[in-house]
Amino acid sequence: MIQGTAINFAQFTNNIYLNLSDKMSNTTYKPLLAFTSNQTGKTKYLVANTMDLTNVNRYIKLTWIQNHLNTEVPAGGLIHLGTTDYPFDFYNVTIYQNTSNTNLDPDGLTVIFTGLMQMTASGSGYESPVYTEYTTNDADTDSIYITN
Repeated sequence: MIQGTAINFAQFTNNIYLNLSDKMSNTTYKPLLAFTSNQTGKTKYLVANTMDLTNVNRYIKLTWIQNHLNTEVPAGGLIHLGTTDYPFDFYNVTIYQNTSNTNLDPDGLTVIFTGLMQMTASGSGYESPVYTEYTTNDADTDSIYITN
């Protein structure tokens, strides 16, 4: 599982290490990433900020940047998660072999990875990510707890 982190009042670079070299027929262009929220079903597309091929026989390192502001540059790997439409939660991740370093359209691209990412928050000012611990506080009528 991929782990994504947001830090309050900071841009945070997230790294993804995956063995993709056998799936990529061309490493000229940085891959296109699609993050689909399991909670809302909405998808954000972004081109990896960087692609490091130093250890290509073991893994390819992709980076993307979580921006605490609403400013986004998806073609530069800069996005904002932790909103109503894109909450801290689990995301389905699809990585495509891209045809340019600015293409944000997955139509016709080859899928080279599918998996899961947990997006969490760190630092004061962010609400607790995804789940909170159950308590026996019956006066708390604003919380909903999911149990098995």
